[in-house]
Amino acid sequence: MSRPYRFVIADDEKAVAAGLQNQLESLGYEVAAVVHDGRRAVELCRRLAPDAVFLDIEMPGLDGLAAARQIAEDPGTPVIIVTAHGHPNLIDQAVEDGVASYLLKPITTPSLQAAVEVAVARARDLQTLQEDVDQLKTTLRERKLIERAKGILMTRKQLSETEAFRLLQRQSQDRRVPMAKLAESIIQTDELLDSAGQAAVPPRPARRPADPPDFE
Repeated sequence: MSRPYRFVIADDEKAVAAGLQNQLESLGYEVAAVVHDGRRAVELCRRLAPDAVFLDIEMPGLDGLAAARQIAEDPGTPVIIVTAHGHPNLIDQAVEDGVASYLLKPITTPSLQAAVEVAVARARDLQTLQEDVDQLKTTLRERKLIERAKGILMTRKQLSETEAFRLLQRQSQDRRVPMAKLAESIIQTDELLDSAGQAAVPPRPARRPADPPDFE
């Protein structure tokens, strides 16, 4: 059985925060922490990595939208704004700040559950997308390393491109080392040899300046 979603609530009105906590727990969710200012909410999101955080807009110190901006810098925790203010400018600002959902007080239980499910699902989709992007970046980096190592082998051992690639494959299998890691070692060794070769070449002696002409 999967664990229930865990949330952080930040609202300076303690009665409102307690009511929201009761609603969430009645739906089978877990409330990891209840705080009353935005700065503490940011700290807890970074430490606890909840499934979502509920932020009121008007809070002392760091307001909800400012906290949402900071939380958005560490992707993975969707922000659900809970407020009595539905001004279009506030909603637009919330969207710009990366807010996943926007709930107006008083909150009904069905709207709360819908906001939770949408926010968590969207966050998971974004996380999957980010993982795919990271994997593509890793794959591209590995391909560049292999291509560069191939070129080094072609030059140093007078091999064709196919022969150089097969040599990399064979060495990777024999040594039980990923091909990209082997390629990185070849590149580092080649750079080291180049540096050593350049250091071994004696510096050319400075040209002796010609004697000044004698006009006497």
